[in-house]
Amino acid sequence: MRNRFALLLFLLGTLAYGQSKNKILVIGTFHFHLVQSQFGIDFDINSKDNQQEISHLIDQISDYKPTKIFVEWEYSKQQELEELYTMYLKDKTFTSIKKKYGENETMYFESEVQQIGFKLAERLKQDKLYAFDYFLQEPNDLIMQAIEKANQGDLMNEIQHDFGEYAQLLLSKFQQEKSIKELLLFFNNKELEDRLNTGYISLFNRIGSKEDFSGAYFVSERNKRNLYMYSLIQKQLNKEDERIVVIVGGQHSAGFRDFIRDDKNVERIELEEILN
Repeated sequence: MRNRFALLLFLLGTLAYGQSKNKILVIGTFHFHLVQSQFGIDFDINSKDNQQEISHLIDQISDYKPTKIFVEWEYSKQQELEELYTMYLKDKTFTSIKKKYGENETMYFESEVQQIGFKLAERLKQDKLYAFDYFLQEPNDLIMQAIEKANQGDLMNEIQHDFGEYAQLLLSKFQQEKSIKELLLFFNNKELEDRLNTGYISLFNRIGSKEDFSGAYFVSERNKRNLYMYSLIQKQLNKEDERIVVIVGGQHSAGFRDFIRDDKNVERIELEEILN
């Protein structure tokens, strides 16, 4: 009996030390195809300089040797993502995609999904990318009604001030910085992510009277979407020691930071370690 117990302890110890964590590189990003419409900035992802920089970024990320690439594409449209990638591989210029969807549907050929995700997958000779986005309707109207009903004018002013400053910070960065690499490092800065997360808890969570939890519901729905998205990533990891890349909007990557910290199966790789 004693020998069996000793053997069991030995095997448990071997398993514990033999298991490797999956490595996860989260690239929190802005949406390449929406910069001009969202910020009024002249930004052309197809310019010669930007394409050269994208190519250099792909070189650096490739050195990390990713085994899977996850992109912010609706999970229920995985087949569409695969079809788009197949079309891209045929001509490498997005010509086929533009013919099918039209020149104005830039989300199909100018977003970070294609410009980084597709090009990285092609460089690594991977046959697919993995969708993980999950849409939830955020109750924006509900919180505005709750603020008015609870007569929280001061809180509304505080929200407008803090998030106005945050928006101005982003706008100033786009106005001053032309390097895609530096913009990505900016969006993946822990201080910026913490500022965004803190705003939701310290401001939006207070919305409503003591009997009205509209603010907490709004924050919970935001976190719920991030949890669903992260869950879809976890469920598509089917072996140990995978090195994955997750390309996702900066607001989601900020929420992912705590999830990754609490997930015993993964180890976070910071973007600045890769883009050195």
